[in-house]
Amino acid sequence: MINREIQSSDITIEPTNVNIELQKTDTNVNNLLDKNIKKTKNSRKSFAKFLYNSKRKTVLGRDALNWAKLSIFYTILYCFLGCFFVALTYVFARILDRTQPRYYNTESTMAVRSTAAVVGLGFRPQPVIDESLIQITNDPIQQKRIASSLRLFRNVFLLQNSDAKVEQCSSQEPASKLPPGTACLFNWYHIVKNENHPCSDNKMYGFSYEQPCILIKLNKVYGWKPVKGILPFEIQKLRHVYSNKSISNSDVYITCAGTHAADTDVLLNATYYSLSYPFGSSKFGVIPNYFFPYRNAKDHVQPFVLVQFNMLPLNRLVSVTCLAWAPGIEHNTRRMRGMVNFQLYRTHTDIKYNENNGR
Repeated sequence: MINREIQSSDITIEPTNVNIELQKTDTNVNNLLDKNIKKTKNSRKSFAKFLYNSKRKTVLGRDALNWAKLSIFYTILYCFLGCFFVALTYVFARILDRTQPRYYNTESTMAVRSTAAVVGLGFRPQPVIDESLIQITNDPIQQKRIASSLRLFRNVFLLQNSDAKVEQCSSQEPASKLPPGTACLFNWYHIVKNENHPCSDNKMYGFSYEQPCILIKLNKVYGWKPVKGILPFEIQKLRHVYSNKSISNSDVYITCAGTHAADTDVLLNATYYSLSYPFGSSKFGVIPNYFFPYRNAKDHVQPFVLVQFNMLPLNRLVSVTCLAWAPGIEHNTRRMRGMVNFQLYRTHTDIKYNENNGR
């Protein structure tokens, strides 16, 4: 019987040399570091040689002749592209009309589903161009500042020179029949006829006695005029004339009221001065239909309506919304179509106190 037992004394285990293993590890790490350092040095030398190779006399891999050819190629290319762009711009500028847009009304991006074009309103004075607040005060300095804003707008946009190319417009001779470049005869003094007018410059457009005159105007929309249709019921109600008959040459009516019910309660008295009612109307202002369409004439003055607010409450902010009424004008509060909104705030200041502070 074979003895399979193995004596423990027959097996010997040689101890590992830890120092030798550590030396091998350090050697490997040093070799890797040396390789990385050599690679870094080689890459730096390669990049430096790429920037400038003294043996081949190249810069960024190209010699002087190669760079010259490349420069000549791109110079010719970009000169050609620039000339091509200028030529196309010149051609487009030549084929476009300077006075009449290529697309307008139903063909333009201003067209909406229910109307031929979007009609907007504007107001003046607007002392701060990005604000809609008009302050009414008993301070003469503040009154002059606000009045000067409206005066500047009047002098620039609402007057016609003696040599202006204008003709008298009427229902028989509307603006559509005028020769190209000719405007209707109309300016500020067709409504404010003298200095005794409540909205005259002499009375600082009503601000001197805290009854401000606010100018409401239609924005210029080329080729627009009221379409054929039924007069809005709100205007029929104000005129006390009711009809379902469609009319083709409607005037444009302007009305103003409080934006909210609380504002309407305090806007008790307003007077509208317009070409059709130069002495004032308590119901609406009217822009005659024969001023339309707008044809981009040089001396054109946009027809307007002056609305004087006679009884504004003291120390209360009043929000006012003015609307234009005619067949084809859409009212959209969100996008402010066919309307304009502004705020009126009437207050009294201690003038003596301000004067003492100014000394």
